[in-house]
Amino acid sequence: MFNKKNEVYRGKSVTVVDGLGHMSLSDTLECGQAFRYELLVREENYVEYLTVAYNKIITVGQRRAGELIFFDEWSEEYEAAVRRYFAFDTDFEAIRQDIISRTDSEWLKQAAEEAKGIVILKQEPWETLFSFIISQNNNIPRIRKIIRAISAEYGENLSLKEGRRICPINADGCFPGCEECKSCGRCYSFPTAESVTERPEGLLHSKPGFRYKYLLDAANKVCEKVINLEGIIEAESYAYTLEELKKILGVGDKVASCAALFGFSNLEAFPIDVWMKRAINEYFGGKLDPTALGPCAGVAQQYIFHYIRNINSGKE
Repeated sequence: MFNKKNEVYRGKSVTVVDGLGHMSLSDTLECGQAFRYELLVREENYVEYLTVAYNKIITVGQRRAGELIFFDEWSEEYEAAVRRYFAFDTDFEAIRQDIISRTDSEWLKQAAEEAKGIVILKQEPWETLFSFIISQNNNIPRIRKIIRAISAEYGENLSLKEGRRICPINADGCFPGCEECKSCGRCYSFPTAESVTERPEGLLHSKPGFRYKYLLDAANKVCEKVINLEGIIEAESYAYTLEELKKILGVGDKVASCAALFGFSNLEAFPIDVWMKRAINEYFGGKLDPTALGPCAGVAQQYIFHYIRNINSGKE
């Protein structure tokens, strides 16, 4: 159970939330599950990021595992957003222990230890689906750049909406509403499916390439209720999520399973990409049955993904 308290930190009034187990802010934001984060500070015992979730600018820091420091004005609406986004109510240590109990693989147990700080974020379903369509055959820096451009093109400037007077990312010479701010996109809301269908040519400014037709098809199908996102959420079925999302042009198993895991809370989803194929071949003899890892196999997927990326970080 998490706890919250108010204190003064770095000369600012903040809200501190603790009791979040082993949660690592850096490992969680930078493990490939989300793309709308900006690193503001990285010191030996402190990190700080800006992210946007549920139409809220979230400035959050961490000085120790299991604790988050929020710098924004705290309200019931803000608490609801961060509580949902950071999955405060999910016991990831219990999930980790359950996964460990289901495997004889010492390698997986080590991965679960090394990556125990990862939390599966509860992201907005539409944003997650759209973002992982952008991710196809793409790298994380470029994915983030495209998302910023699309947000600036279609979204609302949340800095202005919240009445901020200084740039939330501390950009030199920038303030909410200035010319640089208008094209930045970092503090903008994510575009709705409706806004994309009304003005599809706006997507082209972000240079999405072949993904353009996939993104437009996703927006059209969501607007026309061919894909009912609320219905997918209510079904709470991984199989149904895959079936529905794969109706979208260009969405196959990989994109659908990523959206299922990170946007629809289907924790059994187990996306397979190049990294995962490599891990399965090298450390599981070419065979790994995700269902054997239990109803939260997707968390194990993140342990494996994080661990093998770190192992190979100096080899690529």
